[in-house]
Amino acid sequence: MGYVTLSKFAYNLGYQRNGWHQALAGLVLATALAVVSTGKASAASVPESSTRPNQVIKDGVSLQLEMSQSMQEGAEARFTLSLRDAASANPIRNARPIAWVDGLSKGDGSSEQACRRKVATFIGGDLLHAPALSLNAYYVLALNEDNSISVINPQTGFGGSKLLTMVILHGPGQDWLLTPEQNLLVSQPQVHEVALVDTRNWQVKTHVPVPGHPGKMALRPGAQQVWVLTDDGVTILSASNGQVLAAIKTGLGHHTIAFSDDGKSAFVSNAADNSISLIDASSLKKAADLTAGTRPVAMAWSSKAQLLYVAHEGDGQIVAFDVAGKQVASIKALPGISTIRFTPDGRYGFILNPQKNKLDLLDAATNQIVQGADIAHGPDQVTFSDRMAYIRRRHSEIVQLVPLDAIAHNIQAGQPLALASVSNGQKAFDQGRSASSLADTTVMVPNGAAALLANPADRTIYYYQEGMSAPAGSFRNYGHEPRAVLVLDHSLQERQPGLYQASARLPKAGNYQVVFYLDSPKMLHCFPITVQADPAKPPATRYAVTLAGTAPALSKGESQKLQFAIRDALSGQPKTGIPDLQVLLFNTTGNQQLQLDAQEQKNGDYGIDFAPSVSGHYYVYFQAASLGMSWNQSARLVLTVK
Repeated sequence: MGYVTLSKFAYNLGYQRNGWHQALAGLVLATALAVVSTGKASAASVPESSTRPNQVIKDGVSLQLEMSQSMQEGAEARFTLSLRDAASANPIRNARPIAWVDGLSKGDGSSEQACRRKVATFIGGDLLHAPALSLNAYYVLALNEDNSISVINPQTGFGGSKLLTMVILHGPGQDWLLTPEQNLLVSQPQVHEVALVDTRNWQVKTHVPVPGHPGKMALRPGAQQVWVLTDDGVTILSASNGQVLAAIKTGLGHHTIAFSDDGKSAFVSNAADNSISLIDASSLKKAADLTAGTRPVAMAWSSKAQLLYVAHEGDGQIVAFDVAGKQVASIKALPGISTIRFTPDGRYGFILNPQKNKLDLLDAATNQIVQGADIAHGPDQVTFSDRMAYIRRRHSEIVQLVPLDAIAHNIQAGQPLALASVSNGQKAFDQGRSASSLADTTVMVPNGAAALLANPADRTIYYYQEGMSAPAGSFRNYGHEPRAVLVLDHSLQERQPGLYQASARLPKAGNYQVVFYLDSPKMLHCFPITVQADPAKPPATRYAVTLAGTAPALSKGESQKLQFAIRDALSGQPKTGIPDLQVLLFNTTGNQQLQLDAQEQKNGDYGIDFAPSVSGHYYVYFQAASLGMSWNQSARLVLTVK
């Protein structure tokens, strides 16, 4: 395993603490120190040169840093790192650079030794010396069975809590998606709303009323539009602010949606009406209703064939339509189909039949089913990496794996479809207390052949590295059932040949360094930068929230008054007269959630009456709009109930 792969494996995943994991952490840190501190391996001893500001040339590699024009505190800044061969000026493709932004301490300056120490420290995941910003960050989001979303930071070191924050909705989420602007939209059918969450600060920007139980959502290709399926059709929202752009009635019954590659044609299935509505996405008007089979419940667009494939649960027909709605082919399968999805190249369609416990493989080049396999326990969901298909089985904890590179060979050789499996926990997926959401329970990890698999019944998200026989680790979900999982990637990505970009919200004003490291070709460097103060922004008042007095001995079933002290974090003076202080308590084992209004006491503290119905640990959050304090910005306290 290469060094960067090993280091990311350790500090990105944040496994639960155990012996081999601690040994791995030590190995990573020792390797980092050796690589960046000794001999020719680090390239630090090689004379360096530069031809322009924020450019350095080492060992034949040209590295240049460019940043947004606005470098004010709190601003969203873009960091662009250009990697080129110094002699030929050719871009260095497919590199894996990592970088951080860290405060510039006295004595750091341009010291190579200080820069090497920082690289080793950050790669080692030292919680006592965390950077101000990580440009390698990704977050794991869990859509829970209640009205919450867990935001987990897997980079917060080894063991302990990795819960960054909780996003509180008005109702349980059913489906979600991320927009190019990194907004998160969540449909909530029970409250007839779609929430728009700003993932830069984890605040709900707006709650959009959407009549008709909003469910499945899709992002229209080439447009800033989110299409939300409802009881009788589709509502179109602006991806940037949630504004309702149009509502189109298509028909009744279970709905699914698919777009042509150019986003000009949209298709919405209407299971109860046995029809598919073709919508002109440019004019937002329905163009035609197509019919071909009984109960169309799943659709997928093949980029290889440039055709829409519609799977019918009632009679097992799979019907192909062109972009204009003309029927091109009809393929017969068994009734009971629930899912159709195409491989990343658009060639092979995976057709799942949980009623018949069957997988059929459709070749879009010939419009024929060319392979099949029996898969027990209700296969009902498929997700793809570049190399693997992950098939969830509803009534089992075992996930079926299909290597994609073996499909064509096995078909040509007349061999059965190659299958493997991996255990995803202890309990079957359907043993959770709530029904499945419409979103995926499997998602790929950025920059690696690995996946995250959510098991609601286990209340755990498992990490699986492709090629292994079992998950390599897991994230606890703090008592909640993760009905779906999503990854928000803020890491450096190659946007153009040799240009690697990441965006992040700048920290408070001051002097910093961009700490850069590249494993192959080996290179490190620290660029000094300055974050300017925002002259229009008054200094923020920060508040400290503590328990008033000593921690009480709490017992299950007994009511007790809890009092909290709100103090100015700088002066220590109590904050009186808060009219809207609310307290949120999450139980990590019994999954109890309480939201209570706090009342001011005579001594300036604020109290609630708390009667825990289950034992275990409770996380306590605070919100007060009058102070600008929200759930994810407040201090978090932990109470224990015996």
